[in-house]
Amino acid sequence: MARQYNKDEFNGLYERYICQDVIQPNARAYYMRYRSRYKLCIDRFAQVAPPEPIDVLDIGVGQLALLCKKLWNDRAVVADLPGKHLSYIASHGVETVHWNICKSEPPFIGKFDMVFFSEVIEHLPIPGHVALERLRKTLRPGGFIICTTPNLYRLRNVISMAAGLPIFDYFRIPDDDKGLSHWIEYSRDHLQWQFEKAGFTECHVEFRQMHHLPTNPLLRPLALLGYPLHILPRWRDNLIATAYAPIESGNGNPISIIQKEKTSA
Repeated sequence: MARQYNKDEFNGLYERYICQDVIQPNARAYYMRYRSRYKLCIDRFAQVAPPEPIDVLDIGVGQLALLCKKLWNDRAVVADLPGKHLSYIASHGVETVHWNICKSEPPFIGKFDMVFFSEVIEHLPIPGHVALERLRKTLRPGGFIICTTPNLYRLRNVISMAAGLPIFDYFRIPDDDKGLSHWIEYSRDHLQWQFEKAGFTECHVEFRQMHHLPTNPLLRPLALLGYPLHILPRWRDNLIATAYAPIESGNGNPISIIQKEKTSA
């Protein structure tokens, strides 16, 4: 049974708690622009999660964890590199943890029922399956992950490559005070492989189109003209993946209530 999800309530909480420049400088315009991505993640979460509160881990700034706590009182934790954004998230009752997923094993094992991994994997200068395996270890058996990332074959990339324009940052070790932009983007099949290599099961990756226009006003007319081409799934902007941690008997870890919900349905 999916949990109740009120989109008007989501919109109100999103504007009140997420569209705040205190999270990141000049962030309000960014979060207003990309509302559809956060709405997609929360909508997918509501479809899969049981009605009762669960243990949620959010990798990154923590907006999704904060929304889950405000919407449904989920027991939410955010893991990211140190920054002012964690202080803001913590001020609203969400636990925060410093964790560099590229360099170290997870600080918790088998603690969570689900993980949000939204718009992160394309920034990591390590194989995607390495990060995903570390995240799998944080899940209870039967727990699930929701991951979003740009689609390698999105129409913008196709046009940029045809025009000889760069689409990725240089592949390098990130500086301590400055991370990487996108050094890689995944096709659907490549992302599916990364999840399977990391030990996830029941992985489903789909193409999705987010409804927002380029920030560059010169590119907006071209984007509008080309928008009908997104009817072809391969050219859509984003991928969203849902996958489950396997059930392993005899490992001593509690079974996720997600799996209990599935087996009792």
